Amino acid sequence: MARRLPNNLMTLGIAAVSAFALLTYANPDVGLFRSTQRGSPAAAAANEPVAPVPEAGRFITAPIQRGALEQLITATGTVQPVDTVEVGSQLPGQIARLYVDFNDRVRLGDPLAELDQRSFIAKVEENRAALDMAVANVKVQQARLDRARIDLDNARGNKAVLQAKVESAQAVQLAAERNLDRKIALRSREVASPAALEEAQTDLASRKAQAREASSVLDLNGFAVEAAVAEVRRLEAEFTQANAAVPQRQASLRGAEIDLDRTVIRSPTDGVVVGRFVNQGQTLAAGLDVRTAFNIAKNLAEMEVHARVDETDIGRVAAGQRATFGVDAYPGRRFEAVVRQVRKAPLVTQNVVTYTVVLKTDNRDGLLLPGMTALVKLTIHKDEDVLKVPLAALRFRPEGSMPRDPAAPAVWVRGADGGLEAVRVETGATSADLVALRSAGRLAEGSEVVVGQAEMPAGRRLFGVRLGF
Repeated sequence: MARRLPNNLMTLGIAAVSAFALLTYANPDVGLFRSTQRGSPAAAAANEPVAPVPEAGRFITAPIQRGALEQLITATGTVQPVDTVEVGSQLPGQIARLYVDFNDRVRLGDPLAELDQRSFIAKVEENRAALDMAVANVKVQQARLDRARIDLDNARGNKAVLQAKVESAQAVQLAAERNLDRKIALRSREVASPAALEEAQTDLASRKAQAREASSVLDLNGFAVEAAVAEVRRLEAEFTQANAAVPQRQASLRGAEIDLDRTVIRSPTDGVVVGRFVNQGQTLAAGLDVRTAFNIAKNLAEMEVHARVDETDIGRVAAGQRATFGVDAYPGRRFEAVVRQVRKAPLVTQNVVTYTVVLKTDNRDGLLLPGMTALVKLTIHKDEDVLKVPLAALRFRPEGSMPRDPAAPAVWVRGADGGLEAVRVETGATSADLVALRSAGRLAEGSEVVVGQAEMPAGRRLFGVRLGF
């Protein structure tokens, strides 16, 4: 068990350390502590207090550089094909054959899959038979109509003949009436014999009977003509109806043939199959929603990145801006892109509002694949030739100095006497770790500015107390 130091000995040690520290602080050039005179001309010129300076090499510095500075916005997104077509079946049925798989190249009209066609073939045959019957019915109705028209023409011809007979009978009757009148006159003068008068009367009665018979036959023929006309009209209506049925049957057949053709799911475009969502033997149910069977990317040589940009940054993004992005599949590689579209529709996730920015990028080497996660850096401003310093130089403030005024930015440099001096600057655009200097005062390209303070080496401690800076 370690013995405790006597109280007198411990007190003596603490007193010795305190005296040594006071001696060192009083004489800046002696001991473990070193300080800079507060009243140095450089500090007065900068209008800032000069911080105590540790031993040489205890500050981290960086040079002022000249070059381009980009102001960036970072966002995450996904790589997408420029145009993806979702292909589905327009009919219910069972998948009988699959012709393509993932990554297959297809051309417009190429078959992708085929449904079971048996029921559709039967429907085509049924509609074709119905069409044949409709065409045959038209021919039958045409023949019946032609026959009825002939009968009507015959009835009208008979009517003309009978009309002539009636007129002839009426003329003979008129002649018989005149002959009877003459016989009566002759008999009154006793010129004609009673037999001649009786003969004339008999002849007139016969002629009247013949005229009445001819008129009756003509009347009957008139009814026949009217019946023939009605029959023709009826058959004309049936013929028109039969004719109208033919286009209907043709349309039904055409619809059945179209359905049969649709049992083969075909590619609507040239492209690459990037998605297959059906298997052979699977049944596609009927419904209002057309199920997607395949996804076809039209062109993978040019891709898009759909980046989600926060609402605080979206006002600075515009079409035409350049960007770079990386993907996890190729660490360290950056891909070039250009903003194509800033979509106005918001995306709200857990009360965080973002907007979709669409960037186009070249993919002729085929490295980018749909769905890859991209870390995007959008260049919203670029200065081509400016002085620039690390942001850490503006954030740095030596211990013991006055708090930094945000309205009067400054950087710290080593003075001629080894102390730190503050130099006023005017800042411009800011990137992730650099800031442009609109005005650098007496500083120039290559000037070293302090960006941080190095840690005290572990050996510069006494009884657990850190000594120096």
